[in-house]
Amino acid sequence: MARKTHHKHSSRKGYRRLLDSLAALEGGHRVATGRVTPRMGSGRPVAPISKLRRVDSGLSITINTEGAMVDAYVVTDRPDEVEAAIRARGWTAS
Repeated sequence: MARKTHHKHSSRKGYRRLLDSLAALEGGHRVATGRVTPRMGSGRPVAPISKLRRVDSGLSITINTEGAMVDAYVVTDRPDEVEAAIRARGWTAS
């Protein structure tokens, strides 16, 4: 079986399990990481996923980790179902 997660930047990061869980969601075809930027400010993130946006290929998300923000993309043809599953698992603040 082909891998569904492309771990571009996440080899040693704590969010690798979150990416693999996103890829395992029903309706999700693939998850790929994008830009990684340092997170300014103190304190822990409120939720693992701070932003959830729709794009042509599925969903664009922003993942909060210790000291970084990671843009990732969930490739899906059923964004409504994947978004509902993400919210049901409590991965977003809203």
